[in-house]
Amino acid sequence: MFFKFLLFLNLLYFVFSSKLDILKKKKKNIFFINKYYNKTNYNNSYNNTNYNNSNNNGVRRKIIKRYNALIVLSCNKKSYFGSEYIFNKIYNDNIKQNGDKASELLQRANYIRDVNGLYNILPLGLRVINKIKYFVNHHLEKINSHCLMLSILQAKKLWNISDRSKLYSDEFLYVYKQKQQKLNKNAEEIVKNKMEDDGCILSPTCEEASLSLINQVFNENITAKCLPILIHQFNYKFRNEKRFEKSLFKSKEFLMKDGYSFHSSEKCMNETYEIYKDCYSHILQQLNITHNIIKKRKKDKMNALESHEFQVLCRDGKYKEAAHIFKLGDYYSKKLNIKYLDKKNEKKYILMGSYGIGIYRLLYFLVDSFYDHEGIKLPEHLAPFTVYLIQTNQKSKYSSTKIRKILGEVKTKAGQVFTVNDAQQKEALSGGAECNENKQNNENKTIESTERIFYNPLNSNDVEYVLALFIYNTFKNNNVDIYYDDTDLHLSRKLKNCDLIGVPNRIIINLNKTDKNVKVPVDFYNYIDSSQNILTNKLYLAFQNITIEHRKRSSQETKMMTIQQLFRYFKFM
Repeated sequence: MFFKFLLFLNLLYFVFSSKLDILKKKKKNIFFINKYYNKTNYNNSYNNTNYNNSNNNGVRRKIIKRYNALIVLSCNKKSYFGSEYIFNKIYNDNIKQNGDKASELLQRANYIRDVNGLYNILPLGLRVINKIKYFVNHHLEKINSHCLMLSILQAKKLWNISDRSKLYSDEFLYVYKQKQQKLNKNAEEIVKNKMEDDGCILSPTCEEASLSLINQVFNENITAKCLPILIHQFNYKFRNEKRFEKSLFKSKEFLMKDGYSFHSSEKCMNETYEIYKDCYSHILQQLNITHNIIKKRKKDKMNALESHEFQVLCRDGKYKEAAHIFKLGDYYSKKLNIKYLDKKNEKKYILMGSYGIGIYRLLYFLVDSFYDHEGIKLPEHLAPFTVYLIQTNQKSKYSSTKIRKILGEVKTKAGQVFTVNDAQQKEALSGGAECNENKQNNENKTIESTERIFYNPLNSNDVEYVLALFIYNTFKNNNVDIYYDDTDLHLSRKLKNCDLIGVPNRIIINLNKTDKNVKVPVDFYNYIDSSQNILTNKLYLAFQNITIEHRKRSSQETKMMTIQQLFRYFKFM
C-alpha cells in the first residue's frame, strides 16, 4: 500500500512539473520584450547596450526582428479603397515652390496644405507622421524613457522665475485670462499687467514645466533612489519665429519630440547625455539621413553647460538642424528651488538634460532625401501604404456593384447561411446517435442555404474584380496596409499617383483570356474575406497560377509573377 502511495506521488510530481515547464515557456514568449529592452545600463553607452556585436548576434537579430514586427502592428494600420478616400481626385500639379522641392512634393502629394503660413496635415501626411512617431518612440523605449504628454498652455510665471521670459519674449505666443478690469485703467496698462502676471503662453519648450511636474508627482519629496528619470513627449510647439520660412521645415507651429532627464550625479547626467546622442544618431542612420553632429560652444537661450546639434545635409547643399541636445546641469532646479534628498539626507539640486528632435523636420528631411522626377520615395516602413493595387479594366465599376450586392446579401442572411465548416462543427458538438441521425439533415441545410443566394453567372470582368478583392483582403488580413485604387481615374493618373505619394510596391491586375476563364467557386463569397489558412482557401486554389505585375519602387524593377509567388514574396505562406 505504501509503495502504491509513493508511486502516486511520483506521478503527481511528474504531471505538475511538466505543466510548470509549459507555463514557463509561455511566460518567456510573452515577456521576452521586457527582458531584453526594459533594462537600461547607464554605465555603458547606447551602442554597447543595444547594438553591440556579440556571440549572440543571431538570437539578438531574431528578437529585434520580432520586436519590430510588434511595433509595426501597433502603428494603427488601415487599408483604403480609393473610392472611399476623400482626397483621391484633388490634383496639385500646378504647385511650384522655387528652391524647395520637398515642400512642393509634400503639397502636390496631398501630405500637407499651407493655409496663411500655417501647415495643416492631411490624412496621407498623418499616416507617415504617426509611423515616424512610433519609429522614434521604439528607439526611446530602449533607453527606458517614458512617454507622456505635457500641457500646451504654460503659466508665464514659471518663465519669469527661470529668467527666460525676456530671452523668449519675441517668440512667445500669448493667451490671456479674461478678467474684469477697472474702467480708469488704460488699455496699455491692462495688456502689460496681463503679460507680466496672469498671462499664459503656448509652449515653445517645456524645461520648467517638466521639472515642476516631476516635483509634484513625487510630492516634493524626490530621493536619490527615484533618479534617474527619463521622460519624453510628442507635442506641438509654438514659436513666433522672426526668420519665418514658407516650408514645413520652419513654421510657427510644429510637432516635436522633446525629452528630459533628471539626475542625482554629474556622472549619470553625462552618461545619459552620451546615450541620447548615440540614440539620435542611430535614428538618423536607420532613416539613411546624412548628418553631422556639431558641438555648440556659445551659451544660448537654454543656458546649457554643453550642447550638440544634429545637422542634416539637404539637396541644396545646406546643413539644417534636425535635433538638438542640451546638458543643463542645475540651472533650472536652482531657479525653481527643486531639490532631491541624497543618501546622507542632504538636499541637493537636481541635474537635468534636454533633448529635442523635430517630427515635422524628419518628414521634411525624408522627402528631401528620397525623391526623384516621379515623386516621393520613402522607406517601406514609413510609407503611407505598403502596396498600391490597380485594376486596369475600366469596366470593373459595373462588376463592383454586382459583387458587392452579392456580399451584401450574404451579410443580411448571415444568420441563415450554413457553410461546410459550420456543419462539421455542429456535427462535432452533437453526440452519438443524434449526430448520425442529423448528419444528412445538416448537409441538406448547407445545400439549401447556398441556393438561397441567387446571382447571375460571373463574367470575365467579375472574375477580375473578385481577384482584386481577394488580394486586397489577403494583404489587409496579414497586417499589410494596402491602397486599392478602384476609382474611375485613367490608368496613367493612377500610376502617377502611386509614384507621387511614395508607395514602395505596385500591383497591377491585367488578366489575359486564359486567366479570365478560370473557374471561381460557387460559394466564392465565403472565401473572399477569409482570414484562415491561405492554402485551404478555395479562391487561392483557383487563382494561384494567375499572373499579375509587381513593381518595386526603390529598384524600378517590374516582374510578372503568379499569385502564389506574390504571397510568398510578402511571406504570407
